[in-house]
Amino acid sequence: MKSRVTLALAAVALVLLPAGPGQSAPERLTPEMRFDRAVEAAAADAAAAGAGAGQVAVVDGFEVVGHTGLGGGSVDFADVWAHGSYAYVGSRCGDPIVGGRGVSVVDISTASSPHVVARLPNPDFSRAEDVVVRHVDTADFQGELAVVGVQVCFDSGHEEETRTGLWFFDVTDAKHPALLSRWQLPLGDIGCHEVDLAQRSDGVVLAGCAHNFVDQAFVGTPAVEFVDVTDPHRPVSASTWTMQGVDPFGGLGCAPVIFAHSVRFQDGGRSAYVSYWDAGVVRLGLGDPSAPRRTATTQIAPPDEDGDAHSTTLVRGGRWLVVNPEDTSPLDCPGASEFGGFGEAYVYRQSADEHTQFLGTFSTPHSRSSSQGGVYTVHNTEAGNHGQFFSSWYSDGIVWWTMDKDGVSTMRGQFVPKASDTIGIPLVWGVYVQHSRDLVLASDLGSGLWILRPVGADDI
Repeated sequence: MKSRVTLALAAVALVLLPAGPGQSAPERLTPEMRFDRAVEAAAADAAAAGAGAGQVAVVDGFEVVGHTGLGGGSVDFADVWAHGSYAYVGSRCGDPIVGGRGVSVVDISTASSPHVVARLPNPDFSRAEDVVVRHVDTADFQGELAVVGVQVCFDSGHEEETRTGLWFFDVTDAKHPALLSRWQLPLGDIGCHEVDLAQRSDGVVLAGCAHNFVDQAFVGTPAVEFVDVTDPHRPVSASTWTMQGVDPFGGLGCAPVIFAHSVRFQDGGRSAYVSYWDAGVVRLGLGDPSAPRRTATTQIAPPDEDGDAHSTTLVRGGRWLVVNPEDTSPLDCPGASEFGGFGEAYVYRQSADEHTQFLGTFSTPHSRSSSQGGVYTVHNTEAGNHGQFFSSWYSDGIVWWTMDKDGVSTMRGQFVPKASDTIGIPLVWGVYVQHSRDLVLASDLGSGLWILRPVGADDI
């Protein structure tokens, strides 16, 4: 009997088939495959133009405080989180596709000399892209708790034997982390793509798992799953939620897919925002964690021509909602002007009744274009104070921007690291704002962790 992962990957292979003769429809790629192909195309174009590894970095409005390559090698790094005196940087599968490099724990107590002191491990042939760390205080655990989303590495040859899900670590002593438990998905599930963690006022600790697109589209897993980790030694599923009546390939634009990419807690874990790609951003009420209920939806298409709601963040005490569309259409559908450029970040006002009203957008010159030498779409945005935003913008690095109450946006600064030998172009994946120290942390797929300080900011 064929395993679930074999059947899922066979289904993926079917949707990779190009359009038939005379058809101009874009290929039906999974988002991860679409992203990796876009990176390869952009790196090839940059190399052909003589703008590959070693290109001059952009440092405008930032001071570079510190940097570590995290050990380098064939690893490609993922998201970044900071907690206290430590940063946590996830990893992908690398080349060759062996994975297993875990989450780097980096001592940033002296920001000018960050250095790796430990790793949160994950199995070989799996990746640990997303990590969140929170202080937790329950009858069963008191200290600093980390959750890591574990996913299988595609094309490793070991997909059918790799267990995925959520791994929980005690990082109270960050230099000596301890694995507390594994919340494991059935063998054959690709895993948890983006994760979050929150302790509620009633003491319940919830973790969120947005299942990988392949699991949602081909295996039939729920879109998101909420896990009760009040006792992190014994995590148990609390509930699941999936948008009903949608076709995973019934979206719009160059990437016509509908799936839950990201889950992010709000209101102290009493609600969550699910970025549902072409179906917009869904707000779930979690008053009863065992029964999530949909309370609002914010559609970004229109005005966005491609959808692609990748992630969100709330700012100004929840009054503004920022939506980050991951739009790589200039690389995926070259020459198709109807799909526009790389897109922009969208900002919406939110009222007490959860109604949202479009406020404005922000974009970079590159993201308004169809430039082929990089991946110029927004990835994630984190908020500073006073209407300041810091976005990881892939080949546009870290972008510092502001927006006023009338929706007028202004670019304040930009940092782009030099392209690495392993990737060939700058690709800043993660951003984290450490407000207590006025620092911005950035994780680049090839060059590792950068620590920045905005120049001239009152406070961030």
